[in-house]
Amino acid sequence: MKKSLRTALLALLLAALLLGGATALVYASAGDYPDTLGLDPEVTEKITGEYLLTAAAAEPDSLIVFGSSELKTTDICTHPANFFAEKRCGFQVDLVGRGSCQSLVHALSIAGSGEALRGKKVVLITAPQSYVEGGIAPDLFMANFSGQQALRMLADDTIPDEIKQYLSLRVQQLMAQYGAEYGAAPEAYTAAGLLTKAVAAEHGMTQALLRPYAAVSRWLLDTKDAATAAGIMRAYSDVKAAGPQEIDWDAELEAALSQAQRMATNNDFFMLDGYYSTYVGRKLSQFEGRDADLSYAVSPEYDDLRCLLELCRAKELDVLFVHVPMHGSWNDYTGFTAEKRAAYYEAVREIVTQYDNVTLLDLTPMEYEPFFLCDTMHLGWKGWLEVDRAIVQFYGEN
Repeated sequence: MKKSLRTALLALLLAALLLGGATALVYASAGDYPDTLGLDPEVTEKITGEYLLTAAAAEPDSLIVFGSSELKTTDICTHPANFFAEKRCGFQVDLVGRGSCQSLVHALSIAGSGEALRGKKVVLITAPQSYVEGGIAPDLFMANFSGQQALRMLADDTIPDEIKQYLSLRVQQLMAQYGAEYGAAPEAYTAAGLLTKAVAAEHGMTQALLRPYAAVSRWLLDTKDAATAAGIMRAYSDVKAAGPQEIDWDAELEAALSQAQRMATNNDFFMLDGYYSTYVGRKLSQFEGRDADLSYAVSPEYDDLRCLLELCRAKELDVLFVHVPMHGSWNDYTGFTAEKRAAYYEAVREIVTQYDNVTLLDLTPMEYEPFFLCDTMHLGWKGWLEVDRAIVQFYGEN
């Protein structure tokens, strides 16, 4: 019996050594983080993995920007992917996000990052449309959910238990909603699904029993993520940095307005021609008063935002928070009144200003400014330029 036990333990040790060596080879093959990857916001593995995020954070001149669907507007000349290309301001922005990447998605990403982001500067961009009554939709959440991030979050002893509890509870709520609409969530019976369920329910014994399974699953997911990330990084390249330049902000504004006037010509709302033709155009009259009953007064997104900012404080992050305005004239037309917009603006403002590690860039007074947005909701030529200016100042501050 003792000999069998020794043999089994020896086999486990040998397997661990072999697997550990394989993991080391995967990590070693990845190489340095390429500049052009930082400017591509829609790489899925940036959102659902951890290796690319931690690799970007390890760069000495990198600034992570967490956002959502506004990051897709790369045809706007002032978009950060264009404005900060070739490190013209002396640092590299790394853009992370796509549509439906709301506070909860970014919270899980940051929670799973270990010590990679601790003490660093990051940018968070909030999207007004996130604050609908139901919060993030379950199918959109599951499209961005990462079991790897959840398991890393739960294994991190530096994260307060109340944050783990809240995130686990939200994961389970959204999995249950997804299950009710579409059938069992893909992650429901994985280690992440089972362990977040136990943490949400405060079942200590179940948590203890699941820990070994979770540890093995976490290692496998980390290794897979690193292997995938290595391949992605090889597909991108570094660029010859132009070096820090003195920015002529007046000239940048003039160039932005010149482009805007060429790209937004067929409507009175200063929207991109293509967007207006596709989504509004002949249907304009159908939008009049459509949002009269819409309200952002109550939404789980507010508590998700609080959790995200609590996590940023626990990780000692220095945060620039971008409070994006709504489209004043468009929302007046659709019936989402100025009073309702002001209440939403203030609700977010009240949460953000409670955190002394957060700098608020409040752009909401610009909701009637022409060319500030490029469609009904996303930052445009002037809007992105204000964000760029704030990022330059934020990065340069001690």
